[in-house]
Amino acid sequence: MTRRHILGAAAVAGATALLGSSTTASAAQAASGPASSRVTADDIAPEEKSYLEGLKQIADPQCDEAVAEAFERGQGAAVNEALKGWKSNGQAIPEGLPAKVRDFLETTRQLPSWADPEALAAGHRFGMAHAQQISFAAVLDVTPERMRFPAAAAAIIGIEGPHDNKQGFAKALRAVGDILHKEPYGPDGAAFVTPARVRMAHSAVRYLLHTEGHWDTGKWGQPINQLDLLAEGSLFTSYLIDHLFKLDVHPGEEEAEHYFHECRVGGYLMGITEDGMPPTLAAARKRAAAVDAVHAQVTPQSAKYVKATIEYFSTLVGPKEITVPPATALVRYMIGDTDADAFDLARSTWDTVVPTAVHGFFSGTQAGGLPTPSATMTSLAIQMVQRAMNDGKEAELTMPLHLYGHR
Repeated sequence: MTRRHILGAAAVAGATALLGSSTTASAAQAASGPASSRVTADDIAPEEKSYLEGLKQIADPQCDEAVAEAFERGQGAAVNEALKGWKSNGQAIPEGLPAKVRDFLETTRQLPSWADPEALAAGHRFGMAHAQQISFAAVLDVTPERMRFPAAAAAIIGIEGPHDNKQGFAKALRAVGDILHKEPYGPDGAAFVTPARVRMAHSAVRYLLHTEGHWDTGKWGQPINQLDLLAEGSLFTSYLIDHLFKLDVHPGEEEAEHYFHECRVGGYLMGITEDGMPPTLAAARKRAAAVDAVHAQVTPQSAKYVKATIEYFSTLVGPKEITVPPATALVRYMIGDTDADAFDLARSTWDTVVPTAVHGFFSGTQAGGLPTPSATMTSLAIQMVQRAMNDGKEAELTMPLHLYGHR
């Protein structure tokens, strides 16, 4: 299965779960997942609080320096152009790059010393076996949850604006798909190239927020700092693993640990410091809870962004009066009532229908069959896939050259 097929399947899953089910019966209860309850800041040890607070002042020094120098010399667009065709690990680093950019990219082409080849391979097998569900969760669960962290949310909105969600969505699909390649670290994979380019994009955002924006370093620390990266890394690792039960995936303890190891390697390549993401899933869950307790806060701006994103992709499928309620119910099902209420997501009768639709879809696919929606719904699903996949174009992981409103 190619990366594009995996992503297409995930988008079809979303569209079919939203639109292809005609069930009107009461939803069955979702299978039980790991018990979880959030801790408060008062529950966090002082030394852990101090460590996390210190992460706010650390970003990605080598990459930041290289990108800032390129922008200061007016070379941002030229760097984007030079990297345009650089997509796979087997390709040489392009010629014509500034020396510091090239030096940084040279450091990104190997696994960390602590990577365990056997655990990495086992984790990747699990990821490939459940690629559809992982892609689904990454887009419809992790993506809105990212907006619970106000500093990261402010950075995202600073680049994309409060309504321009299409490119960010397409890039998220590409990043997930590159990790789910059959050989992500081989010459045809992109698990070295994609993180390096994401890090450069992050550095560009930091530079622009300082030069074109009005970033409050005293309040937030550095833009997209290590605490922000750790929060996002936790969403894509322990949080995602613990939410897969909603999609009928129930990893065993060893499977979960191996998949976490692969994700931890990916987080390191994305720029998370070696000691930021703990080495075991249990320790990572504990740290994620601490990060959540001291760093998460839904703002009116982030709630607006989440609702705008849901509305945008819903209206690609049909009139918002018809499509937004089931789409909102799907996000509510994935992120849970507490966070959905914090984002002020509307409740509807779809809240009882969506769990059954999602369960039926994934249990059907695992059994080898697919639901058969009406021809109309199939057509709408295809349209949603095409739009979510950036209208058939692969999303470029370029550095932004300006903030939203400064173009």
